[in-house]
Amino acid sequence: MDESILKEYQKLVDEINYHDYRYYVLNDPVISDYEYDQLYKRLKEIESKYPEIISPYSPTQRVGYAPVSNLKTVKHEVKMLSLDNTYNEGELKDFYNRVLKNLESVPSFVVEPKIDGAAVSLTYEDGILQIGATRGDGVTGEDVTHNVKTIKSIPLKIAVKGKLVVRGEVFLPKSEFERINDERVKNGLEPFANPRNAAAGTLKLLDPRIAAQRNLDIFIYSVDIGRKHDTHFDDLNYLKGLGFKVNPLIKKVESFEDIISHIENLGKMRDELDYEIDGAVIKVNEYSYQEQLGETIKYPRWAVAFKYPPELKTTVLKDVIFQVGRTGIITPVAVLEPVHISGSVVKRATLHNEDEIRRLDVKIGDTVFVEKSGEIIPKIIKVVKEKRTGKEKEIVFPEKCPVCNGLVRKENAYYVCLNPDCSAKLKASIIHFASRDAMDIKGLGEAIVERFVDLGFLKSIADIYTLDFEKIALLDGFGKKSAENLKKSIEDSKNRSFDRVLYALGIRHVGIKTARILTNHFKNIEKLQKATIEELVSIDEVGEIIAKSVYYTLRDENFLKLIERLKSYGLKFSMEDDKENKSEKLKGLKFVITGTLSKPRNYYVELIEKLGGEVSSSVSKKTDYVIVGEDPGSKYNKAISLGVKTINEEEFYKLIGGTDEKY
Repeated sequence: MDESILKEYQKLVDEINYHDYRYYVLNDPVISDYEYDQLYKRLKEIESKYPEIISPYSPTQRVGYAPVSNLKTVKHEVKMLSLDNTYNEGELKDFYNRVLKNLESVPSFVVEPKIDGAAVSLTYEDGILQIGATRGDGVTGEDVTHNVKTIKSIPLKIAVKGKLVVRGEVFLPKSEFERINDERVKNGLEPFANPRNAAAGTLKLLDPRIAAQRNLDIFIYSVDIGRKHDTHFDDLNYLKGLGFKVNPLIKKVESFEDIISHIENLGKMRDELDYEIDGAVIKVNEYSYQEQLGETIKYPRWAVAFKYPPELKTTVLKDVIFQVGRTGIITPVAVLEPVHISGSVVKRATLHNEDEIRRLDVKIGDTVFVEKSGEIIPKIIKVVKEKRTGKEKEIVFPEKCPVCNGLVRKENAYYVCLNPDCSAKLKASIIHFASRDAMDIKGLGEAIVERFVDLGFLKSIADIYTLDFEKIALLDGFGKKSAENLKKSIEDSKNRSFDRVLYALGIRHVGIKTARILTNHFKNIEKLQKATIEELVSIDEVGEIIAKSVYYTLRDENFLKLIERLKSYGLKFSMEDDKENKSEKLKGLKFVITGTLSKPRNYYVELIEKLGGEVSSSVSKKTDYVIVGEDPGSKYNKAISLGVKTINEEEFYKLIGGTDEKY
């Protein structure tokens, strides 16, 4: 290979990385898109012809060409502690006074916007990005380097020798969030609930090609290893000089009044920013003072978060529609004049039931306050009665089902459709059956279920297992590959455990936890069917309401026919069916889980039970271990008071003899 080619290649890599920095970090490009594309095209030509010279920090290496098989566990060299929260000026003043009380001199502070995203740690060795990891439980996270590299504001190479570990917040810009959700709706997929969930979920994807399409971004906010200065603020400027994206709204202040002033200024900017912030972070600036103040088991004593109150907006309630759930309950939903709240445009809000409508004294045409504070479902807080004109209309519940026109009966605060063949109940039941905690059938989301029911492909839950995939492949928006993926996901669902099958059936009042309790007690569906109400009530955590619901449902002729059909398709209705996958490594041990871990809670529950252990919802002297994640609640305090052993995620994996990958 001609040496001039190698020099040209190295120059192209550096030049394109520089232009990426100008565009994605500084938002100040110095060449046109066409010129950039020509440089990138030439780079790819050289790499295609001479693959042996491809640099790990080449712009083409941001996106891998194959998904990873799993996410490996990474131990953080510096713990990524969470922050204690304050919610008003008084609580923040208490933090400020505690800092002053424990120091001989008055420190300076740094006030930063609290980005509503997902925290990550980035490790560089001799200037090359080596590892990008999620926060996890603060001690261990997950290796998401393959997705971190797709974030173009993260440099793949920096001018630093030795090790540098920085921390940042990955986020999805509001504009990207809206674009992605528009595409998902067009493709029959469920939209993401909010930018934070979308960012966190994207980081954990196995396929970096999908992550690359979502245009994640990041702000770097601290140095864990490789500090160059005596203060946090000076190191942030150092990081800027290295090419990292640091939030321009971060400010160094000298007094409590200045802290409050900047928090208020940030709050006024929230709607104008293209990223979500849910508060501000206040840090002691000097590292020596940070060391003096130290940390608790959960939080640093030198930093705190100030959380803005739930965002309230006024809008007009234009109409009320009525939705039918899988159990037949008819729920009133407020149709609102669209209003932007907490990162998304809100067009609807739940009104729960007739009692809630009466309590609020809300009418169609009212001006209402709507709240959305990270919740998926917005809610109406109160009515602005001073704006009433007299033209408002009472909300009247339907006398017949709004979907099937069937009979409706009022049960306590709820109206219920009595028609067993109601299509709305069928759609909701199938959506529940296919959901993640139930049968986890990927590709069978709400929009697809609606379509399949309307087309007559699904007339029962059991019809999922007799779908005609040749017909599905011919549908607009599907094709052979999508149909094959759905077929595989449905086939994989036959391996779900008995407790998940029972939960998936949608017996009223039976959540995933109750399903586990019932399946552990009765072992198979036949014994559960024979149980009396008295036997069911005698089980710990099963009350009379649940007992009656299970008893009468398992005596319904149509429900029993459904069970028999699902049995014939190979679904598991016995603990015996799961025995080959069981272990006794944790036999006789009782666990309680508290706080947020790096994977969903149900993942750990299933793993513990698979290894023969038991998971309880409350701590007692009989508890063997409490697994503690981020922001643990009262269960952690009770464990300490009772002397029950507490362990973090890493210690749990040691207890079971390795990482979760072995199981």
